[in-house]
This record gives sequence, structure tokens and C-alpha cells, in this order.
Amino acid sequence: MEELVLVFDKNSPQEKDAAINISIGNYSSEEYFFKFLVGKDGIWDEIKDFSKDASCTWIPKNDGKYFIMVQVKKEGSKKPFDFIVRGDFLIGEKPENLIKDVYIESEEIEIGKKITIQVETNSAPSMYKYWISGKDGWELIKDYCTENTLSFTATEVGKHDILVECKVPESKDNFDDFKTVSFRVKDIARPEIIDFKCLTSDLLVEEELIFQVYTRQDDTRTTLYKFLKINPDGKTVCIQDYSSRRMVSFCEKIPGSYKILCLARDMYSEREYDDRAIMVYEVKPYHAINIKSFTTDLNSPQAEGSKILLKAVVEGGKHLLYKFKIDGNYGEDSGYIRTSSFLWEPKYEGQYRITLFVRDESFTGEFEDKKSLEFFVEKKRQKVVKITDVVVDRNNHYIINEPINIKVITEGGIDPKYSFVVYKDKKEKERVSYGNANWVNFTPEVSGEYELEIKVKDKYSDKEYDSHQFIYFNVKEYIEGNIDYVLLPSKEYYLIDDDVEFEVISQNTKDTLVKYAILIDGHTVEETDFITNKKFTFKPKRAGKYIVEMYAKNKKCIEGFDSKKSITIYVNEAPPVTGTKILCNKTSYKISDEININVESCGGKEVCYEFYLMEKGNWILVQKYSRKSYYTLMPFIEGSYRILVLAKSYYKKCAYEDYDVVEFKVEE
Repeated sequence: MEELVLVFDKNSPQEKDAAINISIGNYSSEEYFFKFLVGKDGIWDEIKDFSKDASCTWIPKNDGKYFIMVQVKKEGSKKPFDFIVRGDFLIGEKPENLIKDVYIESEEIEIGKKITIQVETNSAPSMYKYWISGKDGWELIKDYCTENTLSFTATEVGKHDILVECKVPESKDNFDDFKTVSFRVKDIARPEIIDFKCLTSDLLVEEELIFQVYTRQDDTRTTLYKFLKINPDGKTVCIQDYSSRRMVSFCEKIPGSYKILCLARDMYSEREYDDRAIMVYEVKPYHAINIKSFTTDLNSPQAEGSKILLKAVVEGGKHLLYKFKIDGNYGEDSGYIRTSSFLWEPKYEGQYRITLFVRDESFTGEFEDKKSLEFFVEKKRQKVVKITDVVVDRNNHYIINEPINIKVITEGGIDPKYSFVVYKDKKEKERVSYGNANWVNFTPEVSGEYELEIKVKDKYSDKEYDSHQFIYFNVKEYIEGNIDYVLLPSKEYYLIDDDVEFEVISQNTKDTLVKYAILIDGHTVEETDFITNKKFTFKPKRAGKYIVEMYAKNKKCIEGFDSKKSITIYVNEAPPVTGTKILCNKTSYKISDEININVESCGGKEVCYEFYLMEKGNWILVQKYSRKSYYTLMPFIEGSYRILVLAKSYYKKCAYEDYDVVEFKVEE
């Protein structure tokens, strides 16, 4: 769009009643309407209403300094006006300017930065009034005051004018002089979302789901993030309102397809968001059920009456159910059971087909996975070799380039022979042929899941094997940082300014880094980076529920963390009220005697007391909770009386923390 300007056919100043022609310069389009207004002493008058005529004639009737404003509106626009062209004109003799000059700190700044202006006048004292032009017209920043400097924050992009109105204190006019100064507010580089990740590998019901967003932005600026979750039914839930935290975690209770939307914006951005990213994720009720192996402890064939153990190794699911179905000369069906093995004792020879069915107990269908094997039962009984145990020395921590020792324990047979075969991704990697050694050392060179098949047979057996078994190794590049225990002092009651110290116990301590985050009533107040120190101490400054979250990872871990634990600590303003005791020097009194009851207690903060009196078998509240630790009464009826005192700290919302009861008699 052209930069429109005001054009006057006469130079300022002019005498009153002079006809002054005002027009819009640098105007080449017919798609605008123009409205001309003139203002003096804060009062605006219309010269000419909206029309396509870009000029008008103005005849001033009084001396003074006038503002000329032209509101410009595009054809078809629904706004009151789209932009404004301004100018000023002096009628009569030009008086000495009250404002000598207006100094601005910078003529161009970024949005969100502060800008300062200073006014210099030819007379002191003076009063100053400040206006700013924006998309909604002139807005008052500060009413008349004696301060000649103004500092404010730029919150709107574009070109702006600062109008300073000035007058001396005794002046009755709206202003004696004014001056405008211009500056431009430029937009900032918007933060850009470059990645949006789910740090949780398996998205399951009731398991913690962790999402993290990565942005590219200026390091000197602060980016805020807002996370919205869209449920399968279309309902939107705000997980986190705008905050500097770029990681959120939560759990889902229902399986299904969800969406998570991340909105990112600069802290001082005037937009609802500067960038956004959405992720679709599927939450499953449990890991998919997969039968990794279905074997027998004895190799086929076997003799009638042999006890054959059917063994299944299954991954996935939450609460697995197994069914073993045997079809042949004599069929059997275990029905769905919770154990992953079944002892089968065939009574008749013949060919049998054994099928394993597996499903989760929450699954309504027949099965989720199945696997079958063939087995032959013969009449002749044979003495066979059986694997009774497999011993592995690494305690489930399998690391690349570190040997794993496997030892096989067997029973039966005359001279057992052993063979070992290593598979990775269903492909054979290593093989040890049949020999006398019942052990083997296996050194993995790359990470991943390995499968080791152990075969055992008697020296005189003509079978491929008499017994075999599979074991699995999940080999990693490093030992994951795992928090085994968190040691806390035996202290059960914490007060403000107490030192709260705890220690993280983890294996592979030297290579484990720990990150600590302290939350008070759900808000993060302190957070460390990943550090080697396993002891952490903090001093609470207010009462409340403190949650300390600990994230552990190995030094070699690049993203996220390996494990997480949290502890909860309740911090109180004062110790509990204890040892409440009623001080009464006598146990019997006369009618009309004045009885003074005093109370003392230990602990608490600004302890309050409430007194009850039992008279003729009825409890009566005689003094509500107050700081008064004494009560005076004068009995007029003989009999047995009891005094009950309840005590608590003033800030406690409970009925009481401690109490005491005393009994005395009143006689004639």
C-alpha cells in the first residue's frame, strides 16, 4: 500500500477564518473512503464524513494548535477504519513552544522489549500526559503527572506514534503544547518446532507416557509450550497450559487412538501460538501377545507313561491364560490356566498334535496367539537325558563385548553330550557342536535380542536331541541407570527450614547420573541437570506436599532417562501439639467458689484451646477455640463436674490435635 500523506495548500501558521484546503497526497487508488476530523484541546470535530473525495476545505474560527486526522477505510471493509493519517496546523501567532524536544531511546525495537522516552521543556515545573497510537486508535498510557520520562513495553508490531501533551500546573487548558515522536516495533523470529517425540517406547494403559517437544529459537528468548490431548471420543483435555516446560507425562486409563497437540509461542508473542505440532498415538491395553517358544523338555519320540513337561515362553499381555490341547489316540484339554507349563503323561502310543492357546484374561475372544507341535509316543521305554537347570552368571545385565557364561545341569543318560546354538533376528550366529563341556562362554558384539538353544542327548542316542531348551538375552550397549532404593532419614515429621537429605542407591554407581526435580503441590520449584551426586539435600521454605522426582540414566544414554522414582514428603509449619495438661490444684470445691482452670501444652504454633464442661451428665461448650489457655467458672449446684480441653495449632483444619480431661466435685 502507498504511504499516504497530508497536504495543505497553505503553510502553517495561518490567521483564523482563512480557507485551508486539505488533501491526501501519494494517492493513486479509488478503493478508499476518507473521513476528515480536526481536534483542539482534546475535542474533535468532523470536517467531512466518509466519501471517495480525498480533499476538503477547513475554515478555523479560533487561534490555537490543531490536530488534523483522516480516517481511511477500504471499500467493503467492516471495520470503523483501516488506518489513520495525521498532521497538525497552527492558527494565529506561534507562541514559544513549551516542549523543547522529545527524546526516544530507539526508533526500532523488538516486540516485548522496553522503550524509554524523555521530554525536555522550556518551563519548569510542567505536567505531562502520554498517548500511544495503535490498531484501535489513540490509547492513554499515563495521565497528567510531573514525570518527564516514560518507560513501557512494546506489545504490538508495526509503526507507532507517542503523543506527549504538556501544560504548566496553573493552565486551565487541556494542554499547552504537544509533540509526537515515531518508532517501529518489529516482530521477533518465531520459535519453530523441529521435533515432537514420545519418549515412552511402549504405549500402554496405566503406564506413564512421556512426550517432549524440540524447538529452534533465539537462545536469548523464552518459549512457552501448551499441550492439549484429544481423546478417542473427540473430547479435548488441557494437559499443560502455557509453560516453559517442554516435557509432559500422564497415564491413559482407556485404550484407543489419541492425539496430542503442542502449541509453542514466544513469551512476548501477541499471537495465540507461533508454531504447532500434532502427534497421533495408539494406546494398547498391553503388549501384543507373542508365543516365543513352545517346547517339550523331552524330545520326540518318548515311551508311554513318560512325564513330558510342555513349556511355553510368551511375551506381552497383562494377566496371561494358557490352554494346552492334545489331539491323538487319547486327547486332553487343560482348559485355560494361569501356569505356562503343563505336565503330560501319555498313556497310549501314537502320533499326537499338541496346540498351545494363549490370551489375556481381559480378551473376550477364543485366543490371541497359538502354536502347535507334533509328538510321537512309542511303546518302548527309554532312559533319557533331561535338563534340570540352566545357570547364567550375568544376573540379567547383558552388555556388548562382555562374556556371558551359561552352565547346563542335567540328569539321566549314560554319557550326556551338549550343543549350543546362538540366534539373532532368527538367524544363526554361532554354534558349538555336541561335546562333553556342559558350559559355554558367549560374547555379544552388537546390541539386540539373542536366543540361545541348548541341546542335550545321550552319547548312544540316535535322535537329534533328547532334551532341549531356549534362553533369551536382551543385550544392551550399557547397563541402564536404575534406582534400586531411596534412603531417607528415619525422621517422620518435617518442619519448615529442616534439612531434608536422601540418598539414591543404584548399581553401577559410577556410570549412573541422576536428575532431581522438586514439586510443591504439583508445581516444579527446583530442578537439576543430570549429575553424578547420589546424595541430595534441600531445605523447604513453606509447608505443603513435596514430591521429589529422581530420573536416572547411564552416562552413555543420549536421550531421555532409563528409570524414575519419586518420594513424597509432607512439611508442616510446626510440630504437633502434645502433652496437653489441665492444671487444677484441687479436686473438690464448695458451691460459689471461683474455679480457675489453666492449660499448658508442648509443640504447635499459636496453640488454641476449646473448653467443654460436663454438668449433670451433659457436655456443654463453654469457650470456643481461642488463644486463651485458661477458663474460670463458679458452680452453683453440687455434684461431679468434668472439664474437657481440646488443643490445636491455629492453622490446623482438624477438630483437635490433643486433649485432656479433669474431674472434680462440688459440695455444699
